[in-house]
Amino acid sequence: MFSGNILAQDYDNPGLGRKPVFSHPQDYKPLGVRAGAFMLHPGVQLAVQWTDNAFFSTEEGIESDTIYHIRPYIAAQSTWSRHSLNVSLAADIARYDKYGFRDYEDYFLTINGRVDVLNRSYLSYGANYMNLHEGLNSRDSEQGFEPTRYDIYGASLGYDHTFNRFSLGVSYSHSWMKFDNAFSIVDGVINNQDRNRNSGMWGARAGYQFQTDKQAYLSYSGAKIKYDEEEDRNGYDRSGYGHSLDGGVAFSITGKLNGNLGVGYHVRSYDDLLLPDTSGWGGSAGLGWTPTYKTSVALMINTSIEETTSEFSSGYLRTLYSVRVDHELLSFLQVNAFLSYSDNDYQLIEGAPDDARAWDKIWRAGVGASYFINRHMFLNASYSYEKLKTNVPDDGYDVNNVWLILALEY
Repeated sequence: MFSGNILAQDYDNPGLGRKPVFSHPQDYKPLGVRAGAFMLHPGVQLAVQWTDNAFFSTEEGIESDTIYHIRPYIAAQSTWSRHSLNVSLAADIARYDKYGFRDYEDYFLTINGRVDVLNRSYLSYGANYMNLHEGLNSRDSEQGFEPTRYDIYGASLGYDHTFNRFSLGVSYSHSWMKFDNAFSIVDGVINNQDRNRNSGMWGARAGYQFQTDKQAYLSYSGAKIKYDEEEDRNGYDRSGYGHSLDGGVAFSITGKLNGNLGVGYHVRSYDDLLLPDTSGWGGSAGLGWTPTYKTSVALMINTSIEETTSEFSSGYLRTLYSVRVDHELLSFLQVNAFLSYSDNDYQLIEGAPDDARAWDKIWRAGVGASYFINRHMFLNASYSYEKLKTNVPDDGYDVNNVWLILALEY
């Protein structure tokens, strides 16, 4: 909930390519390599990205560029009859054609699984490490000449049990974010150490199955956010607590429409009395609709409170709306389209100037197609558009991206 997750901006980016293994048509799925009790799925994506606005600039500073990506990965999945363990390792190595100082290498490691404890009871666990760069479309931070690097790592543990019609689950996770300093030609070294933080998050969820295919649920989650430095660059203590209460209905209708609809209230308080609480109501939804066996529609609505070190804001309420449609034209040819809208509402401090960042509205849209040559190779082409509208004068942008991807996998 209170993740401050910069990766959320790429939730619906078609340029990220397809997930290994899971999104393939049945006749074109890689078979993998058996290694004892695991199946290994190695692969690599070779991608070319063209963008007409490499720096997410306003109209006066638009520059285009071509970016080349190499994305190796390997996923390991257990084949046990009980319990499960999945491990994945991936990288995104990007090189700019004209602006090499924006080159980056991102790395991802995720581990997750479950332990079947008793009948209808299981323990889930996970761990992750990511070494990433901050995109220039992040308007919530000072940007340097080269990409700002940061690390995210953490672990989680949960337990779920079903008592006939009643179900109960509890969870705890802890994560850390560590930022590198950046360098600006104008301002020199940008000290990002005041953005370093760790978050302990706990939650509980109760559900009651009032019909065979319908369940009412209520969930609570809390978080303690602790910044490494007592005061940030603007003299504020941003450590504090967050809470969220959500309720709704999870359902399945004729097997074609599955998901959940709910509503929740979120609040984030701060140790510094000069920082006002960030709070608000928000909807939540995760719907999957399969009108035919060749077409799927996914809808998501998610509300969260995000962190910031902005001079005039304590935090912001972010609501993301997203829909994606996938269709199989032929057994080896799939097409997709997506549309999303993100509404970021900043909580301003008392006395903030009129041009302080109060709201951002971000639209994204795109189309793509995947051609599966065989079990070990596919081609993907896609186009995406992104637009930022904000109350900050001369800070909006429009970006067009075209992607071509060749994937080799086993």
